[in-house]
Amino acid sequence: MRSRLLCAALVVFGVGCGRISRPKGGGPGAGGGMDPAVKDKDCTATDPDGDQDLDGYTPAQGDCNDCNRAINPGAIQIANDPVDYACNGMPGVVESACDLAVAGMRDATALAAAFDQCDPRFFKGAQLVGPSDKRARKAVPKFGVIHARYGKGMALLSSGTAADKSDPNYLNDEKNNPGTDFGDNNVYANPLPDLPASPDCSSTQPAEVNDYTELVVKLKAPSNANSFSFDFQFFSAEYPEFVCTEYNDEFLVLQESANEFAMPTNIAFDMQKNPVTINNGFFTVCTNDNSKKQTQHCTMPVSGINGTGFEDPVGGFGGGTPGGSTGWLTTTSPVTPGEEVTLHYIIFDEGDHILDSSVLIDNFQWSAESVNVPVTVPIQ
Repeated sequence: MRSRLLCAALVVFGVGCGRISRPKGGGPGAGGGMDPAVKDKDCTATDPDGDQDLDGYTPAQGDCNDCNRAINPGAIQIANDPVDYACNGMPGVVESACDLAVAGMRDATALAAAFDQCDPRFFKGAQLVGPSDKRARKAVPKFGVIHARYGKGMALLSSGTAADKSDPNYLNDEKNNPGTDFGDNNVYANPLPDLPASPDCSSTQPAEVNDYTELVVKLKAPSNANSFSFDFQFFSAEYPEFVCTEYNDEFLVLQESANEFAMPTNIAFDMQKNPVTINNGFFTVCTNDNSKKQTQHCTMPVSGINGTGFEDPVGGFGGGTPGGSTGWLTTTSPVTPGEEVTLHYIIFDEGDHILDSSVLIDNFQWSAESVNVPVTVPIQ
C-alpha cells in the first residue's frame, strides 16, 4: 500500500465573533434583501411583547426597531454602516476575530474559531466525525510563508500530519518516506461516491477512502444574512506525478440547510467549476509539467508555498517536480436568514495512505448580499 480565552471576553462586552460584509453597491443602511431603509408606514411598535416586523424578536427581547426585520439582536453589524443592526449600540463596528488564542489547538471548537466562528448567537457547535486522527488537524497562525487571511489564525486539516517545516512534528524524511499513513483503522466511507469522474481521467470513485478528517460546524444564519463565504487553499504532494490516477485526494465542503440543500451538497469548487480533487488538475501555485494537460495551469511560482513542505519534490516516485496548491480561493454560498446551517469540511487520501494533501480554511463571513448558487473564485 502506498502508503480562547476564545471570544468570551468579546461577548461579555457585547461584541460577538462573526462579521457581515456590506453588499456590493450598498450605501449607508444597505441590507441586501432586507432593505432596512424601508418600513411599514403604519408601524408604531408600541407593544413591548409584540413582533410587528415578524423577525422573531420583541422590543422586550431587545429589538430596537420592531418596524424593520433586518434590525434585531440576531443580526450582525455592517462595517461603516450607521444602522444599529444588532441593537448593541455599536453601529458600524465589525466584531473582532475569534482566533487570537487558539494557535496549536486541535479540538473542533478551536478549529471553527480559527476561521472566525465563535459568536454564540450564530455558532452552535462543532464536532469531528469519522477517524479524524488528532495529528491531522490544528489551528495555526501561519503555514510556511502563508499567513492568515483575517485575524491571527487558520484551520489546517490534512490527510497526513498537520504541520509545516517549522513544526517539530513535521515529517523530516519527506523525500524518502513521503506523507503520513494513519493505518488501516483510518478507512472511511466515501462521502460522495457518485462524484462525477474528472474530465479526461478514467479513474472512478472508490467506496472507501483513507486518512479521513471531517470537521462538522453547526451555525445559525444571522437575521440579515443572505449568504456566507470562506477562503481556502488546497495543497498536495500528489501533484504532478499522480494527477489523473486513482490517487485522487479530495477536499469537500458539504452544506446542509433546509431552504438550499436538504441533502449534503458540495459547495467548494476549483476555478473550472469542478470539485476540488487532484485529477481536475487546477493547481496554480506550482511548476508546470508538460506530460499532462491537467498540469499546465501554473501561474504563480512554487515559492509562494515555501515552508509548507509541499514545495519539495517527492523522492522515490520519479519526482523532480515540486508539489503545489490552488492558491487562495473564496467560496460563497446562499443561505436563508435565521435558518440552521451545517457545514462539513472534509479531506482524505484516495487510493493510498501517503503522499498527503492539506487545506487551510479562514475568513468565514456572513453577508447581506444574495447569491443564487455556490460560487468559488480565486483571490486576486
